[in-house]
Amino acid sequence: MAGEIIKIEFELPKELFLKNQDVTQTVIKDEALKRLAATFYADGSLSLGKAAELANVSKQDFLDFLGAHNIPLNYDVHELEEDFSTVKELLQDEGRL
Repeated sequence: MAGEIIKIEFELPKELFLKNQDVTQTVIKDEALKRLAATFYADGSLSLGKAAELANVSKQDFLDFLGAHNIPLNYDVHELEEDFSTVKELLQDEGRL
């Protein structure tokens, strides 16, 4: 992510992340970053792309994470209209081939 970076260190109970006994510090850190990014995404502080970047995962992986945790997409009517317009243009272009 661009801009000024701050480093935060804190302690969390390991049982928040224990689904199996083979959990490493790296797995815990990755999961915590995804959860933090999802929180910022859900409240509108970060876009999907920026949240995925914070979580160090692809947009698709972040979308999968959101779905697995029942976090709805921030998708409004304006974005839907833009997507419909894009699809319409693509379909028109395809017809010209």
